[in-house]
Amino acid sequence: MIKKRNMWLVMYAFVLSFMIVSMYDVKSYACEVAVVEESETAGDYIEPRSIIEWRYKLVDGVLYRRKYNYTEECWVGDWEVVPMVEA
Repeated sequence: MIKKRNMWLVMYAFVLSFMIVSMYDVKSYACEVAVVEESETAGDYIEPRSIIEWRYKLVDGVLYRRKYNYTEECWVGDWEVVPMVEA
């Protein structure tokens, strides 16, 4: 009895919500898209930037750093001691 009543309440709520939503108008706006010719974009190619970040290592209690280029997968520069900043 209770399950049947709950089922009817759920169906009633679903139908009622569908009726309320369908009362509102939905407006759709179109926009014009400019067609770009192949010759116009030929010289506009921008090469992607390289992703370069520091890599760290600890040797005998001394912290070293070196830049690594993740885009080309190669090292940039040599290992250097990380300068200590006093707080």
